[in-house]
Amino acid sequence: MHDDELAIAVAETTPAMLWMGDENGRCLFLNRALRKFWGVDPEDLGSFDWFATLHPDDVEMLQAPFAQAMQDHAPFTVEARYRRADGTFRIMRTQANPRFDETGRFLGMTGVNTDVTDQRSAEEQSRYLMGELNHRTKNLLAVVQAIARSTARSTLPESFLDTFAARLGGLAASNDLLVAQDWSSVHLEDLVMGQLRTIGADEDVRVVVEGAPFLVCPQHAQVIGMALHELATNSLKHGALAHPEGRLRIVWAGASNANWKLEWDESLPSGLVPPERKGFGHVVMVDMVERALDGEVKLEFRPNGVLWSLNVRGPAVGR
Repeated sequence: MHDDELAIAVAETTPAMLWMGDENGRCLFLNRALRKFWGVDPEDLGSFDWFATLHPDDVEMLQAPFAQAMQDHAPFTVEARYRRADGTFRIMRTQANPRFDETGRFLGMTGVNTDVTDQRSAEEQSRYLMGELNHRTKNLLAVVQAIARSTARSTLPESFLDTFAARLGGLAASNDLLVAQDWSSVHLEDLVMGQLRTIGADEDVRVVVEGAPFLVCPQHAQVIGMALHELATNSLKHGALAHPEGRLRIVWAGASNANWKLEWDESLPSGLVPPERKGFGHVVMVDMVERALDGEVKLEFRPNGVLWSLNVRGPAVGR
């Protein structure tokens, strides 16, 4: 096989998209890979205008470096969007070198086009995820700081570490669910069971959990999870879960895209003594939930047990 034949065979069979243009920028050669990309018949190569396949918004971005390289007879690299044969636009990185004859006369450019659409999409997704991670980390740290400050104000020094660690455990349980779902909406039942699991009550026969499949958005899930953790911890210490005959019923009704309600209903065989003052737990169970969900929260210390209810006039997802 002669050198010319070998060069043509390599150019035609390589997966790289190769091209050659004349000194005026007109197309002289497209290899098989590039002809397939643009849907060009080899017989129509003389009339093919690659410039017409450029995305309208990218014309100026490519025109300047291309014209400068042609004028200076210099290499150039540029990225732009081109319309593929199927009508979709793909980002192509063009790398080209000038071509000269034996006398040094400029003959045009020879180059290779590389489809970098998927690479650029992955880079954009990575930047987005890094931004989201930074945003959520700052939010999470702010929540942790608020928990630390409020716990310090409402607990004795000797019990601070245990109380603070328990509250962080509740927050971590909600975050574990969100991470497992790529920070998309989570099922309310998983959120409830996750908080019960932190106190070892997820398989307790005294606990009844009822409700249809229901999705909660990430912002709401964190706040509801913290409220459920406070309720669970209080129940284990002073409420229904502190008594062998106690009962706990957690139910919800409604739809993720409409008004909905969540209830935590405890039953005790003996009288319940209401707290003497409102501490950080009340802030988490009532104030934070109302602000975050724009809903109505009621916390009642009945003689036979605590009733906490959340009513939201609007969707649980997509707010």
